[in-house]
Amino acid sequence: MKSTLRIAAASLSVIAATILTGCGAISLGGGGSSRAYDIVTNRDTYNRGNVGEATIRNASDESVEYNLCQRRLERQVDRNWITAFEWPTAGSACTTESRTLRRGDAVNTFFDIPTGVPTGTYRVVFTGLRGKDSAVVPADRAATRSFSVR
Repeated sequence: MKSTLRIAAASLSVIAATILTGCGAISLGGGGSSRAYDIVTNRDTYNRGNVGEATIRNASDESVEYNLCQRRLERQVDRNWITAFEWPTAGSACTTESRTLRRGDAVNTFFDIPTGVPTGTYRVVFTGLRGKDSAVVPADRAATRSFSVR
């Protein structure tokens, strides 16, 4: 009886891992890349007050939707990401209009590194990226790779 329960538990573990991996719940890659988008910055290190540039490329086999206005600058604290700055800033607004990015195409956008942020490790998260069926892309897959601010 105990061996039957162990076999059943092991089988359920394998099935659960297979389902989670197939659904994309387990991510083996780092931030900045997903099935839909490949996101890179023009530099690995910025000074406070610099303007950075990000390139967002459609890495999927189909057209995807995006809106680059809403985004946030996140700072790594221990193993967590905390919001350091958000766009649009107070007194400004974003349109809700989505644009289409065809397969293989890319779009560039600029982002500021505010002078008041502390030095450290950062990333930019583009919260207006959408994947298949217009589903919002999770933050870890809608982010640049980490970069340094000094």
